[in-house]
Formats: sequence, C-alpha cells, structure tokens
Amino acid sequence: MIKVYIIESEAGWGQKVDEVKEFDTREEAEQFCRDYNNKHNPPSNNTPDWYMYAKLEGQGFGMLR
Repeated sequence: MIKVYIIESEAGWGQKVDEVKEFDTREEAEQFCRDYNNKHNPPSNNTPDWYMYAKLEGQGFGMLR
C-alpha cells in the first residue's frame, strides 16, 4: 500500500496531517496527488495563508503536479 497524506498548512500555525489515504499502486497515488493539488492549489505567484495539499509518503518538499 502506498500512503498519501492530505496536509493542512496555515501561516503562523504550521502543518498537520488531516487525512491519510492508501492506494494499491504508486501510479494511482501519484495521479491522486496531481489531481488533488491541481484542483485545490491552482498555480499562482502567491502562497495563500491557508491551503491543503496531497503528498506521497516519503516525498520531499513540493507538490506533485
């Protein structure tokens, strides 16, 4: 099983794991992350004060897009 963490991030408060999802394959997990992050975090020049994003277990910094 491949885990994907849905993370809440808020300026001044830090980050916390809001939900954990499990997928049978890495490909499914990566596609979920891309779809989730593109839907909820459209590219912009500014980082919002509050946002949610999906991250693969063991993934470094940044969002899969």
